[in-house]
Amino acid sequence: MISENKVTYHEVDFLLPAQRFNIQFSYISKKGLPFIREFVLRLVHVASMSKSQISKYFGLSRRETEEAISDLVQRGELTLSDDGRLTLTDKSNGYFSEIGEIPQLSTVQDSGATLSFDLATFSCFSNQNIQEKWNAGISLKIVDSNVSQSERLVEKHFQHQFTQILDKGYLSHLLTQDGKERPSVYTVNSVNKLRQFPLRLTTYFKMDTDGKAVEREDYEQLNSSECIHELMALELSRISMVNNSMSIFKSMVSLNDEDTLKLFDSKTNLFNPKYIEDIQVLEAHTTSERLTFLGPIYLKNNWEKLQKILNPVLSKRIKEKSDTSNSRFTWIAPSDPYWAKSARFISSLSDFIHRSSTKEKRLYKPVLYVPVCDHRDIKGAKQWERELGQFYNDAKGLAEGFLDGNVEILHLEDEFGVVIYHFSQPETLPITMPIGYITKNKELVKKIGTLVNDYIRDISAFDKPNDCGAISSLAKGVNA
Repeated sequence: MISENKVTYHEVDFLLPAQRFNIQFSYISKKGLPFIREFVLRLVHVASMSKSQISKYFGLSRRETEEAISDLVQRGELTLSDDGRLTLTDKSNGYFSEIGEIPQLSTVQDSGATLSFDLATFSCFSNQNIQEKWNAGISLKIVDSNVSQSERLVEKHFQHQFTQILDKGYLSHLLTQDGKERPSVYTVNSVNKLRQFPLRLTTYFKMDTDGKAVEREDYEQLNSSECIHELMALELSRISMVNNSMSIFKSMVSLNDEDTLKLFDSKTNLFNPKYIEDIQVLEAHTTSERLTFLGPIYLKNNWEKLQKILNPVLSKRIKEKSDTSNSRFTWIAPSDPYWAKSARFISSLSDFIHRSSTKEKRLYKPVLYVPVCDHRDIKGAKQWERELGQFYNDAKGLAEGFLDGNVEILHLEDEFGVVIYHFSQPETLPITMPIGYITKNKELVKKIGTLVNDYIRDISAFDKPNDCGAISSLAKGVNA
């Protein structure tokens, strides 16, 4: 897990505004000359010559020589001096970069392309039609002038980046088959914006072996990442949370969770990455019914751990004749601004929903609870509709406050439980740090289930249960 003295503790997608443009432009291309024409010019480029010398060199008849020379003179590529010797003109001299080089004829041609640029660095990052949605990520704010003047700015950056854009293969139709003849931009005739969409920047938040944040890596899609890191810092500062360590330690006590507590230094209350590796090795080499992990549950490696435990459960239920349609698989989200801000979450949520049944049988009843203020929180519900995309119909609202909003729970009745603590320690880490475990211990699974169900069924205010109903209904004000 710990590589190069760094460990990933979170994965967050940032959404950088970008636009797609239709660009019409003229470019200069160079091409070779016909055989006789090329070699006559190459010979004269070495030294001025008479018609007879050229005839003798190429083994041409007098008539053939006259035709070749006459054509080149008419093209303005050769001139005949008073002493009867042929020399290159300024025009044909321009075909050569140096003695012995193959002459290249420059021509101006019109072309066009549809390209995407971000609106912060104006890096060209794609020629494909990207259909990204503004959800499952943290949106970055850019200056308004970059949006209003995007066409003018893209015109300038297209010219400056032309060679890079060629190198990325976004203008492959301009290149010759051998790729040797590289065009150059002559002028940009028009730039028209087509639509706006987000460039998704997946960001891995890492710490060193002392549990302190390390510098984030640059993005290969962008020519410069410095200003993007600044935009991220501003956004993270805006949504930052206070230190919630003591509240989480209390939650650990209520869950009888002494093992996770061991991952923290008793004097500083800071997480020690070395400890988690030790505990994972211990769990792997014992009959422990527990798997400890770092990062959100939907992180690739963590989700795979969960699936390894879920797979045999589902296989058994498929084979058995017993009715499992009412077996609840509950997922309670935390009140954390960084939770679900990743395309990986949407992928995991899709698994959570779609694996609940086969064509013949329902294997479990998936219920996702997301935090809302109360049953009248229309604004919060609409935000969740946007965030959850196509899966918003599968979510229910839960009144905020479950374990102070710092703990995420996944619970499949009688099978396993997942507990994830979302630590906020702004003094050392820029975003929350999820730490959790999966348990198959029957007693603990039952305890987690009781804790979850008691809160869901409990009454908070106005004689309304904490279960605020379907997000789709909340967003319409039906439950108000």
